[in-house]
Amino acid sequence: MRTFFALASFVFVLHINSPAWAQTEDEPVTIAESGLAQPESLEKTMAAIAQNLLSRTGMENKNWDANQLFRMQLLNAEPEQARRSILAWRTQAQIAGQAGSDSLFVVYELYALSLELQNRHKLSFETAYQQAFRQIFAGLNDKAAYDAAFSLGASVERLKADFEQSLKIHAGKKALRAREALTLSRQYLAWQVYEKVIPLSAALLREDDERRYQEEQLLIPTIDGAQISTLVIRPRQPVPGPEAKKYASLFSFTIYANDDWARADARKMAANGYVGVVSYSRGKGRSPDQIIPYEHDGDDARTVINWIASQNWSDGRVGMYGGSYSAFTQWATAKKLPPALKAMATSASAAPGIDIPAEGNVFMNFMYSWLPYVTNNKTLDDATYGDKQRWQKLDKTWYLQGSAYRELDKIDGTPSPVHRRWLQHPGYDNYWQALIPYRQEFAAINIPILGTTGYFDGGQVGVLHYFQQHTRYLPNADHTLLIGPFSHLAMQTGVSPYESGYKVDEVARLDLQALRLQWFDHLFKGTPKPSLLKDRVNYQVMGANLWKHAPTLAAMQPGHADYYLATPTQEENEQGNKQQNQQTALFRLTPAPALKQPPISLMVNMANRDDATEEPGEELRVNKTLNTRNALAFFSDTMPEAMEISGLFAGHLEFTVNKKDVDLTVTLYEQMPDGRYFELASYMTRASYARDRSKRSLLQAGKKQIIDFTAERITSRQMQAGSKIVVAIGIPKQQDLQINYGTGKDVSDETIADAGKPFQLQLLNSTYIRVPLGLPGK
Repeated sequence: MRTFFALASFVFVLHINSPAWAQTEDEPVTIAESGLAQPESLEKTMAAIAQNLLSRTGMENKNWDANQLFRMQLLNAEPEQARRSILAWRTQAQIAGQAGSDSLFVVYELYALSLELQNRHKLSFETAYQQAFRQIFAGLNDKAAYDAAFSLGASVERLKADFEQSLKIHAGKKALRAREALTLSRQYLAWQVYEKVIPLSAALLREDDERRYQEEQLLIPTIDGAQISTLVIRPRQPVPGPEAKKYASLFSFTIYANDDWARADARKMAANGYVGVVSYSRGKGRSPDQIIPYEHDGDDARTVINWIASQNWSDGRVGMYGGSYSAFTQWATAKKLPPALKAMATSASAAPGIDIPAEGNVFMNFMYSWLPYVTNNKTLDDATYGDKQRWQKLDKTWYLQGSAYRELDKIDGTPSPVHRRWLQHPGYDNYWQALIPYRQEFAAINIPILGTTGYFDGGQVGVLHYFQQHTRYLPNADHTLLIGPFSHLAMQTGVSPYESGYKVDEVARLDLQALRLQWFDHLFKGTPKPSLLKDRVNYQVMGANLWKHAPTLAAMQPGHADYYLATPTQEENEQGNKQQNQQTALFRLTPAPALKQPPISLMVNMANRDDATEEPGEELRVNKTLNTRNALAFFSDTMPEAMEISGLFAGHLEFTVNKKDVDLTVTLYEQMPDGRYFELASYMTRASYARDRSKRSLLQAGKKQIIDFTAERITSRQMQAGSKIVVAIGIPKQQDLQINYGTGKDVSDETIADAGKPFQLQLLNSTYIRVPLGLPGK
């Protein structure tokens, strides 16, 4: 999974700022009759457009940006001039210190030089391209060559589709505005160039890699007789033997066995002056052993680290990196810190027993379908995992039947012993505690750690758990957080311009992989620390287009507002019904408790399956409507000025319930001035585990209960004037979550026959939600 198009959008940006050009940009570019309609005439038409643009005042020399100039020159069959323009542009970028400037526009440089050689020596394009490739790549250092190779990973199909889409827009036109002509020309050239060079590049890239790197695939034995499939890629040694240079190693340990991904990761680390090492969980890749997620990874990763440190190319220092499962393996390794492990860069970190396969002690169905993905074969079972129809049918069948959660695999028709083993541990007991650091074990982890997560990252619960536990048991821990509007896969695929219905601020569009490497370079090579990492907690304020920095999570927003639950007045309720187009009471959030107010009641019939016909849709965090199924929504007054929510919201719940247990959700929203709802953060818990996730304490039906909580998901958002804070409190009952019927039995054994009377949740007037709220910049 790579981010070519994230880079391409940066590289291809238009620069049309010349005053001379501005005088001519509205002059139309005439198109020959049928020029855009007939495929056979496209080449001539695009060349004519390029000639027209090049002939305009301000399009020559330095009055026109070389970013566009070389493209028009290529379309106008001027490869030598185009290459000079590329080199001039690259020089300017290098002087400005632009990242990746050494390989800027290298694909077009390759194409231009190929045309030059083809014309000069009467060669075939393939032969000319081979010569051009070897000549240009010979002049690139390893990092620039890696970036250049990365840019050769574009999708020709997508480039063609982009051009054809623009072509449809302009079909039948006799003239184009200059800006339209530039965009169309750029898209046409990109398609033509990549269509020619990509099929010729794979063998040449392999040849170049062999010249630069040494690659080794091996099985590393463990003390209990297992074998760990491992890939090592390191810079080739110009001087063999004892005088050879030694390197620090960057190491990833993962269950996601995909040799293409592994090779790309290891090669990137080698290109940046490290030894790149990727190992798979036992049983994956070439390992002959049984595949069991989580249970052996810490010990096995420590074995690989000790092996790395013993090699003659190692300087004895190892840094670990990776996201999700590969972040879990770092913490599993650090549970018994090996001497050679000097730093960890985690992202979207999984924390077994904390956020997977259950969150708040509530098991989640998606982990059932994940198991065959990683355990069915030596690589990854994409076909099974991608069979959405199978998994949706399983969820729906289980839900409609009201079967015991433990019987998911029987309903599916495929035994899942690992899933059944997980369900034997509903609390955070010794089974889960053995997998990652627990309590005082965090105090021994005295190495630098970078944790990256996002407001849209399902793995942020794990990231925050590790940070909070580490800084609790080692107050001076060198542990840095980077938090932004990132998804779970942002580290791998890049930061998207839109995330779950939210338009990401420009300042958050980071190259997270580059920042991670800069952090490692700071530790291992003594380069400056990334400027963004100014404090222990570094977070982007959504909607404000800025980053802020704080020493602790609590310091993100020193102020807070407590909101109590209240019923509406009759006038407010009538107005609310009119605004919300619904016939249910709109509850209020007030700054003080309503002392004489009776409890607010929520009734949920756990046997009801009327919602089973609903088809699962795309889950967005910004929506036009608020889903209050099995929940009550509470609205604050309208905010007269902009306010900032930053940090973890909390709450004090006082309630009675008519059963021995209940699952609860609390969700924090912003209702924006346009009426849409932005889900900012949420909290889910099983009430019997709310005080201690490792020990179940059943409730007494009808007796007052108190739960004080701090959310495990974080947010930072600048809300506009005219917004409202909305809190939804509910009892989850849905197809993709374990259902707690409240009997007090092991929830995995409960069935719909245990539903009995509906839940009666009575929220007392002393309940409040604490929101980390203050004025922007305060």
